[in-house]
Order: sequence, then C-alpha cells, then structure tokens
Amino acid sequence: MQINILNDFINSYKKAYINNYDDSFSGKIKTICQNLNEPFMNLSPELSKELQEISFSLDKNINIAIIGQFSSGKSSLLNLILKKECLPTGFVPVTFKPTFLHYAKEYFLRVEFEDASDLITDVENLALYTDQRNEIKKAKNLHIFAPIPLLKKITLIDTPGLNANKNDTLTTLSELKNIHAAIWLSLIDNAGKKSEEEVIRENLEILGDYSICVLNQKDKLNQQELDNILNYVKKNFSQYFKDIIAISCKEAQFQESYKHSNFEFLIHFLQSIDDKKVKEKFAKRKIFNLCKILDNENKLFLDIFDQLLLNFQTYEEYANSVFERFLNEIEILNHQILNQLKSISEKISSEIFNSIKEKEAYFYQKSTKILTKNLYVKYAYKIPYISTDDTYLSMFYHSESMSKEFKKIKNDIYHSFKQIKDNLVNLVNNLENKILFFKSEFSNIQKDNIFQSDINFSELRVFSNASEEYFLKDFKELLFKNLLELDLFFEKLNLKAFSNYENATRLTISFLSDKINQSRVLYELNSSEFTLFYPQKNEIYERVLKELNVYEFENLLIDKPVIIKIIKDFFKNNKILIENKKHLIEIKKRELDKRKSQIIKSCELLKE
Repeated sequence: MQINILNDFINSYKKAYINNYDDSFSGKIKTICQNLNEPFMNLSPELSKELQEISFSLDKNINIAIIGQFSSGKSSLLNLILKKECLPTGFVPVTFKPTFLHYAKEYFLRVEFEDASDLITDVENLALYTDQRNEIKKAKNLHIFAPIPLLKKITLIDTPGLNANKNDTLTTLSELKNIHAAIWLSLIDNAGKKSEEEVIRENLEILGDYSICVLNQKDKLNQQELDNILNYVKKNFSQYFKDIIAISCKEAQFQESYKHSNFEFLIHFLQSIDDKKVKEKFAKRKIFNLCKILDNENKLFLDIFDQLLLNFQTYEEYANSVFERFLNEIEILNHQILNQLKSISEKISSEIFNSIKEKEAYFYQKSTKILTKNLYVKYAYKIPYISTDDTYLSMFYHSESMSKEFKKIKNDIYHSFKQIKDNLVNLVNNLENKILFFKSEFSNIQKDNIFQSDINFSELRVFSNASEEYFLKDFKELLFKNLLELDLFFEKLNLKAFSNYENATRLTISFLSDKINQSRVLYELNSSEFTLFYPQKNEIYERVLKELNVYEFENLLIDKPVIIKIIKDFFKNNKILIENKKHLIEIKKRELDKRKSQIIKSCELLKE
C-alpha cells in the first residue's frame, strides 16, 4: 500500500515537473521554464506566469509599440498604416489607454474594461473610450482589428503620450515591458534633445535590437535642414536604434506626395523584420533578465547567510583567543584561594598556640613505700590548658580584626568568581548581540521586485524571527549550566571554608583539649611511662587545615581543579554548538547553491 502511494507521488511529480522537450529554441525555452519552476525554486506566481507568457509569446505576433510625446503624430501614423481614420487625433491628450492593433478580416473594436468585462463594437466608437473629456465606463485596453496584412505578424501598440499626464506616463512604462521593439516617434524640430535621450536611456531594456527612431514632419524642412537634423540625431541616438529615418505623415495622406513622405521606408522596415529572430531575442532577453533577478535574490540570501556564518566564525575565533587566558586566570585564582585558606589556617593556629597556658594540677596515688604503704600520696604537676570560650572570644568578639580580615578574603574570592562568570556572560553576550542584530535587520525584510520569491522572503523572515531559538537558546542554556556549577562550587567553598573559620577554630580547640585531657589521664596512671601532651604550633596548624577542609579543596583546586574542568567543559560544548549552528547555516546555503545551479543551467541552455 505504501509503495503504491510512493509510486503515485513519483509519477505525479514527473508528470507535473519533468517533460522532455526537443532541441529547438521553443523546446529550450520550455525546458528552462520547467527547470525554473522546480518546487525547490519557490518561484513567485508572477514569475511563473511571466515564464509561461514568454513561452507562449513564441507562437504569437511580435509587439511593436509606438512611443512618443503628446502630439508627435502617433495616431496619425497608425491611421496611415490602418488605411482608415480609426484613431482620433487632436490638440489634447486623447489617447489615454493603450490601443492594440491586430489583424482581422474586417474592422471592429474590442474594449477591455477594468472590471474584466469586454465589448465588441464598431471601430468608429473608439473616441468614446479615448477622449479624456468623456465620462465613460473605465476601460483598461483597446483592441482595433483591421484587414491589414502587416498585422498578421505584428501587433502595433499605440501608447499614451509620454508627457500627456502622470497617469498615462506610468501606463506607458508598464505596457512597454511586453514589447519586442518600438517606433520612437519625435517631431523633427524637437528631435535629439537631451531630455528625450534621458527617457530613452531609462528604457533601453525595452527597446531591444530592432527599434527605429522616426522623425515626423520632415515636410517642414528643406533638404539642407533635413540633412543637418538627421546627422545630429544619428550622432546622438544611433547607439539606441537600428535605424533613424525622417517621414511626413501629412505628405503620406496624399497619393501625389506619398513617395516623398518616406512612409514606404517605414512600412518596408516593419515588413522586413525577421519575427522569429526578434521573438527569440525577446525571449532570451526576458529570461536573462528574470534569471538575473533570481540570481540577485539568491546572492542576497547567500550574503545574509554568509554574514550569519561569519558571526559564528568570529565568535569562535574570539572564544579560542580568550580560552588560554581564562585557564591562566583560573589557575592563578586556584592557587590564590588555596594560599588564602592556608593563610587563614596559619592565623588561627597562631592565635590558638598563643592562647595555650599552664595550670596547676595534682593527683593521688598509693604510696609504694613500706612505712606509708596504705596511704595515698599527692603529686602536683603543671598541665597545658586552652580555654575554649576565652580563646574564641578573644579571636572573634573582643577584637574584630581577624573577622574583618577573613571577610575581606571571602569578598575578594567572591569578586574573582564573579569576574569568571562575567567573562563567560560577556563571551555569550558577544554572540547574542550579533544574533539580535541579525534578527532586527532581516525579521521584516520585504522583496523589492514582484518576480522575487514570496516563499523565500517569508521563510527568511520566519527564520530571522526564530534566530534566538535557533542560535542563542542552546548557548544560554550552556552558560546557565556552567554558571550554576560555578555558584555551587563557590557555595561549597564558602560553607566549608570561608564561613567555617569560627567553627574550625572551635573544633580545633576542642580536639586539642581532648588530646590534652587524654594525655593527662594516661600520665596520672603512669607518669613514668606516659608524658603530657603539649600542642605544638605545626600540630595546631595541621589540625586547622583539616577542620577548614583545606586538604579537600587542595585536591579540588590543584590536583583535580574543578573550576578549570567547568571552564573546559563550557568551551568544549560551546565549540560543539558552534559547529552545529554552522552546519545549520551550511544547509541553508546548500539550498541556495542548488537554486544557483538551476539558474546557471538555465542561462547556459540559452547560450547554446
């Protein structure tokens, strides 16, 4: 059952995305469209539609737009081609919607409205939909059909004048994106101006290789003036157009002056266009432009992920650079702590030693002499004595110097521990600042071209907004774990050593007193065999070390240093996390590399 489902999925995928086309230009275009429409490319609906339209355009007429300023004679020129006064002319901007000229066996008009409805009517009604002074239902496009053989392979587009009004200019620029070539129409006495060249240069992409510049109203000039104008315009505009000619629409209206109007040259130019070659160049240009958009988007995303990767690389380098310094500082701290503990022990042992006094003591023992055989003899001797209360009060209550000194040592060690923790926090904060900056920079990124991928930008926004979860959470958890271990060790050190000095003193005195008393008992039993215990300074010191747990901490600080182990574990796990995050970024980059390969593959196919 599961195998059948998998096979059905594979077959459906092949049917939807894998077709084998021939090696013709049309086949290559379809192959490119198929390649770019692979699911992993995440194309926008607009780009998918554009690819489809490019593919379909190979089987349609070529589109040639008539572009010019208001009153340059565009409508008059097209009426001459149509051999009928279809398009209205006037001294106000009347053509306010793009008008498409198609071939048909008879004249008629089709009106496309903004509400997606349309209307078939007589071509004489065109003025109702072109005169800006009329209040009519809002039309989107106008289509004139005429029995003109030239229109069998060419669709002409009458555009609003570039200087008619702001809305018409925007409409013009929008329509120009789908043309194969253009007739750039200028009034001959205004031709070649810098302002006109600026408009041409802004729209070089849409002019292609088969556009022609036509200078209208040559009838206003004598031959010398005409030659001068043509030479001037060719000098400035020849780089933009396949040819530059001068015509007279006025002369072309009359049979006797038609030949002199040079209008036949324009008709011949249009008739001689190799429509197959033009369509192929148009398709190539459009697809190259789309591939450029995709490639730029891909480069943008690669730059973003490279920047993120660089953040981790610099963080890793910084962590590596401070690691040895961390260990050296901690090693110094470990010896400092141990020395402080020994210093405390030395002070306590000295105070205890100085507090040892002697007191008179005696005991009774049967006489061994014959004359006093049944009598007890009193023996007096001196015994060492430590007053626990007096010594304790003297050290810690009657004088605050020792307490203050111990508290200062404890405070210094606390700040040393805090510095270690702050160093770790600052290390992770260094990464956190980079990730938060990445999040703020890209969490609301928007595409700036309609053909860019909605999915890719949406996923990047989601990815950026989740960057703390992806890239910071693990590091913060690691930091919290290691800070907690440091706190626990400091608390242990504090409880068993630095806050334990009073108790260690009391226990040491108690131990020594017990030992003195035990030696006294033995001495009184047999003074010739046993001696009294007199505490020596080194013995007191050793006992204080034991009661302060110094030997235990010597093992934890020097022999098997706990703090160094905590720090090493942090840096080890930190490095593992860095590698994991870099791997996650590399996965994203591999997706982009896959898209890049598909884009390059499509462009290479066009170059064959």
